[in-house]
Amino acid sequence: MNPPITLRPPGTGGIRRRAWWSLLAVTALLASLLYGAAFSTAPSAHAESNGAAVSPQSGWSSWSFIRKNPTEAAIEAQAAAMASTGLVSHGFSLINIDDFYYLSPGSHVDSYGRWVVDTAKFPHGMKAVADYVHGKGEKFGMYLTPGIPVAAYNQNTPIQGTSYHARDIVSDTTDYEKNYNFANGAMYFIDYAKNPAAAQAFVNSWANLLASYGVDYLKMDGVGTSDKADVQHWSQALAQSGRTIQFELSNSLDINQGPFWKQYANGWRVGGDVECYCSTLTNWSNVSKRFNTLPAWVQYDSPGGWGDPDSVEVGNGSQDGLTPDERRTQLSLWAISAAPLTLGTDLTHMDSGDLALLTDDEVLGVDRAGHPAHPVAQGATQQTWWAYNGDGTYTVGLFNLAGSAANVTANWSDLGFTGGAAVRDLWSRTNLGSSSGKFTASVPAHGSRLLRVTPASGHGTIGAPMVSKLSGRCADSPQGTTYNAVQVQVWTCNGGPNQNVTYNSSSKTLVLEGKCFDAHNNQKTAGTHVEIYDCNGGANQQWTKNSNGTITGVQSGLCLDVTGATNPNGSGLELWTCNGGQNQQWTLG
Repeated sequence: MNPPITLRPPGTGGIRRRAWWSLLAVTALLASLLYGAAFSTAPSAHAESNGAAVSPQSGWSSWSFIRKNPTEAAIEAQAAAMASTGLVSHGFSLINIDDFYYLSPGSHVDSYGRWVVDTAKFPHGMKAVADYVHGKGEKFGMYLTPGIPVAAYNQNTPIQGTSYHARDIVSDTTDYEKNYNFANGAMYFIDYAKNPAAAQAFVNSWANLLASYGVDYLKMDGVGTSDKADVQHWSQALAQSGRTIQFELSNSLDINQGPFWKQYANGWRVGGDVECYCSTLTNWSNVSKRFNTLPAWVQYDSPGGWGDPDSVEVGNGSQDGLTPDERRTQLSLWAISAAPLTLGTDLTHMDSGDLALLTDDEVLGVDRAGHPAHPVAQGATQQTWWAYNGDGTYTVGLFNLAGSAANVTANWSDLGFTGGAAVRDLWSRTNLGSSSGKFTASVPAHGSRLLRVTPASGHGTIGAPMVSKLSGRCADSPQGTTYNAVQVQVWTCNGGPNQNVTYNSSSKTLVLEGKCFDAHNNQKTAGTHVEIYDCNGGANQQWTKNSNGTITGVQSGLCLDVTGATNPNGSGLELWTCNGGQNQQWTLG
């Protein structure tokens, strides 16, 4: 999965070309404002800044257990159980109502064209449920799908607070937005370009309605790339509502749009449903698929937004559909990935063993620390995942995906250091002593170990910071990801292993966390991204260190360059015509 090459306009090279490109960007922005463009087509690395999701949330959502029959009584019973079981005291706070709480948008809307709550299921309305949930010390969430109800168009309902109407924001009545409950015929696409002010006013009115209920979390389901305009406008609508509302997108989001989801949302589903839709809530096959999907998304995880591998199906013993070892493994993977811990089980009938897993504060602390891990080698049957914690320690997960017990090893060199280290088992809360060079454990079938590793005093470090002369920032693998084809960036130097680069003069390689600097797709033109990739000896992975501080690609003859005039955090590395600029000069080792 290779990111597209950023095309650059012709110019003289160096920093001056950035001024031309910045002028073009400003012109495009002005045009967008003047003509009400729905969204920018260029991805952005900025994070959603609404103050929500500073760390991954923990809570409960109705879909896995309640499915198509949410009721006021059932939701309030789960809220009460989350408090009485002690989950709230261990940081679980969200109660979310998923699908099937509303009447068909194809035939029923309120006076301003928005969904109507089914009063047969929720006789006292959503505000009353939200008040109950808040009274338990919890947050309240609701569910929507993009678009405008067909009934709103048919009735041409007014848009609250304006002279506009529903038909002012719909252009196509032959195509329908995705709605899992009522399928085609329920929701039309909003045409944000037809009447931008009317479209934003409609979404604002709906966001304000949610805020009036007391909503703290919004799950927008059925989101695809065609819904980017909805995501951006809903982000704006929630921001103006006067209430901090966490914005979650579902499901199976396109990773190629990762920067966009990060800019406008607080969370994004990285795959399909974890539920098996069988006699239990889930199964090992569905859970284990997350080992393959999560690594690609690590680069986008940070305070304000987190990749979501879906519900944690731990809580109801055998009804979970997982063995005790598999339940521990699901929690270990979610925790080390800094993923939301959204329970899908019945909180009113908790299994005591499962409850003990869910209230282990050392494991919960790994999740909430927000340091997403990545595997040393993706796709292996025995996997070692690790994350640097920023305080000199590492969190390490040993996972055995095989059907029988096997040894799993964490080599310290794969974590970026040498020597000895103290090891603590987080699940057993046991210090295991010091281990030199590596740690090996026997792990049961589909089982795991979750460790805290602290290098000994005086341990060695593999590699050294590679510092840009222009900004003083370090070459950096985003969030420590080792996923192939992720662009190398610059970031404030912090001593982390994802900033320690090794130059091998014989192979002419630049190695970061075991991956080689690589010119994307063997390209030799200015603007080609420089990414991390499995080392393969290719000419596009060979570099020459020059006496003037520049580094040139052997294949292309172009210089390793940082995009932009000031090199802020997140600026990407690329190839560019050598020009002597400080953004092409590096200090390494």
